[in-house]
Amino acid sequence: MLNSRKNYSQIIIRTIRQQPVACAVIAGIGIISFLGAVGVWFVFRLSQNLPTVSQLQNIEQPLASRVLDKNGRIVHEFGIERRSFVPLDKIPLNLQKAVIAIEDRKFYRHWGMDIRRLIQAALIDVVRGGYAQGASTLTQQLARNLYLTSKPSMERKIREALTAVQLESCYTKDEILELYLNQVCFGGGAWGVEAASEQYFGKRVGDLNLNECATLAGIIQTPERYRPDKKENLHRCTVRRNAVLHAMMETHAIDNASCIAATAIPIIVRLSSEKSTTAGYFLEMVRKHISDKYGDDVLYNGGLTVYTTLDLSGQEAAEKAASDEISSLQARLNGMFVDFTRTARKHKISRETFLSHFDSIYERDANEYEQFGDSIKLRKAQIAVIALDAATGGIRTLIGGRNFEESKFNRATMALRQPGSAFKPFVYTAAMEHGYSPASVVSDQPVTLQTPEGEWRPENYDHAFHGATTIRRAIALSVNMVAIQVIMKIGPQLVVDYARRMGFSHNLQAIPSLAVGSCEVTPMEMACAYQIFANRGIAVEPYFIEKIVDKSGKILEQHTHEEHVVLSPQTAFLMSSLLKTVVCCGTASDIPAMGFTRPAGGKTGTTNDYSDAWFVGFTPQVVCCVWTGVDERRSLGPGVTGAVAAVPVWVPVMIALHRHLPEEDFDMPEGIKAERLCDESHLIATDACPSTKTDYFLSDAVVDTCPLHGTSHTVGSQKNDVFGTAVVEKKRRAQKTNQLF
Repeated sequence: MLNSRKNYSQIIIRTIRQQPVACAVIAGIGIISFLGAVGVWFVFRLSQNLPTVSQLQNIEQPLASRVLDKNGRIVHEFGIERRSFVPLDKIPLNLQKAVIAIEDRKFYRHWGMDIRRLIQAALIDVVRGGYAQGASTLTQQLARNLYLTSKPSMERKIREALTAVQLESCYTKDEILELYLNQVCFGGGAWGVEAASEQYFGKRVGDLNLNECATLAGIIQTPERYRPDKKENLHRCTVRRNAVLHAMMETHAIDNASCIAATAIPIIVRLSSEKSTTAGYFLEMVRKHISDKYGDDVLYNGGLTVYTTLDLSGQEAAEKAASDEISSLQARLNGMFVDFTRTARKHKISRETFLSHFDSIYERDANEYEQFGDSIKLRKAQIAVIALDAATGGIRTLIGGRNFEESKFNRATMALRQPGSAFKPFVYTAAMEHGYSPASVVSDQPVTLQTPEGEWRPENYDHAFHGATTIRRAIALSVNMVAIQVIMKIGPQLVVDYARRMGFSHNLQAIPSLAVGSCEVTPMEMACAYQIFANRGIAVEPYFIEKIVDKSGKILEQHTHEEHVVLSPQTAFLMSSLLKTVVCCGTASDIPAMGFTRPAGGKTGTTNDYSDAWFVGFTPQVVCCVWTGVDERRSLGPGVTGAVAAVPVWVPVMIALHRHLPEEDFDMPEGIKAERLCDESHLIATDACPSTKTDYFLSDAVVDTCPLHGTSHTVGSQKNDVFGTAVVEKKRRAQKTNQLF
């Protein structure tokens, strides 16, 4: 056995010595066959993980969803990658040629791979001893961006090349270029030419000039190194831009003169002015709506366009005014804390020094203050602002708190607070439809009421009583006792019924103190209820999305306007007229002096111990509610009324929201008449009355003539009510009112 093996070995050695060439050829063929088999097996194994035909033919690029305000301004983008798809014919030809010139000059001539360039790159890599030279065509880059990672390796390069060949078989060159330009990364979170154009130059990609096109094309190679919005990148970005321009000249995309002219222009970055970091609470409402209805994948990758009702200019004005007011209120609250705890004296520093360094001192000694039940943690000033389009209910501005990142709780829609005197208009609304007029006289006098908690002796804000007072004067000066007298006369349950019909859905007790706001409401409910006054008695549901369109232009949903009659237009006009008096010469009379001079109505509200400060005001076009307070219902401080803490926010918001609206007043509808009244008797004036004013009545109301000056006479049948003014409430009108409900 050993001898036969030895003989066989000797035969092989002898054969090799006698025929070396033939043996070498056979060995070479064997090695090549083996390597070929290994290569085929390797490629076959890689091909098993390549994209399927279906995946190649149905490329789904992750596209950010855009949120637009009512004027088309970008408010926010929801997306992991900030990208917006734009068709090739909307991308400047200069940008297309610039990318091809600097990234892949043979793009329109190769079939996915540039073999010569690939070999050249491989040789350079070998010489340098590592992966140093890229050779990917645009198609290969697209394949990598769509299906692979950016980690350099031989396996990835082969997969990239095979996928590129597949892409070339599925798409035309223009389609591949379109996909590439919408897919490629430009740094700073911008993906695709549209997002990059907006990020770096503040314009749509279709508006880019040659200089800007070359700059974007140059970024692609190393985005974070060449992005022009970083100061340290500007020089090398300019050098790279010039290289792109020369490449365009070499490929005859531009002529020499254009190249020279463009290289002489500095790169000027204009960061997008469209995007806003405001409206956190509003955007959370949008996010939740889309996420709940369509899912997070559609929200963050579906490329939706969300058209909202938001007025970005009004929102920005609201947030600035709110920030200023919160700072003022917080300074007051901080002072109250320092006085309550006497910590300034303990630390042997002045009160002013403590307040000027309040945050740092409080943070340093926070554990020490835990003993106080009234710590600053319970004294954070908060705010809510909600503005609605009076005719449609579209939300124009919304603020749900001092800082969305600090607290996601939306106080505009969710916080239940006592409205104080801001609730009085709903008492008078019921009264207007049950025998009262703006000129009705009510006795402002003390009263003692029995309640389950004992005797209740309500007072006016100024602790004084004014005797006989018209409803118009009472609402202007926010006289508590008149509102209480009226609710006792018409019945608290009637007021509850009206409040329910006007949109209040929470705890409303039919008790006399309801007249001064002893209930709980949200700012949204208040805005919606006042909207009925502004909109001639018609209620509309508030909404914040006009329509949602998918990336292909299909409308997924669109708001349908719905409305229903709650009050007669006559009652709405009478209430608007009454509330105009508050603004012109009542508790909110500072409004015209603060810069808002359009016809407007509204009502201030302040609760016990100054824990809530409200102002809800409106024009025929916009309704705005402002609330300030502390979540734990702590006092904002003595004298912090709605006029002090809410009106200064309301004014700049309304100025911004009306900037491009025509001035309008509340039109007097049919069924209303204007009468000249005596200032003393509040009845129809005679020529002998020394001082008169005009007020409004229902057309079928019959009013006495002044008996104090000249001859007294009446017109028609009438009945003097207990409050002075004679008003006939006809059966026909009562029936009409009942039909509204």
